[in-house]
Amino acid sequence: MSVKARETLDSKQISVPALTIVALILIGYTYLYTQVINNITDYQLKTIISFGCLVVMISLFLISLRYVTTSFEMLLTHDRLIIDRKLYFWKKTVAEIRINDIKNVLPAEEAEKVNGKTKNYTLTNLKGKRKYAIHYEEQGKICCAKIQCSTSFYNSIKKQAKIRQV
Repeated sequence: MSVKARETLDSKQISVPALTIVALILIGYTYLYTQVINNITDYQLKTIISFGCLVVMISLFLISLRYVTTSFEMLLTHDRLIIDRKLYFWKKTVAEIRINDIKNVLPAEEAEKVNGKTKNYTLTNLKGKRKYAIHYEEQGKICCAKIQCSTSFYNSIKKQAKIRQV
């Protein structure tokens, strides 16, 4: 398996305004929580509300961690495009597209609707990384994989797909 191109897409760090908003929400949530808890006299109800609030806070924290730490590794070989999603130290192959199955590679703005599945392997807007759509055939249907990569990786995919389609 010879590697033709490799691209890593890392999520950008959280911005200062976003961090400020999260801090304000946390402070407001804590203030409202203490106001509600101080007015309740039933110990059992206090425990249930406290447990519910704890579950909500942990869930929101884990969801925010997922979006801040997600990255994609794309590997183009002579016969397939492999996309891996990394979340801290967990790594999972989320797409494996054969080069022979690729029908079209175009910018996301020019992409059309497809009759198969559309999967999104992009992050927020990153400098130097445009969004592209890969139309490929899977089980007789045309599917779409939206990726975000540099222009050189995009050109490598187009070149490799054209070599195999001739």
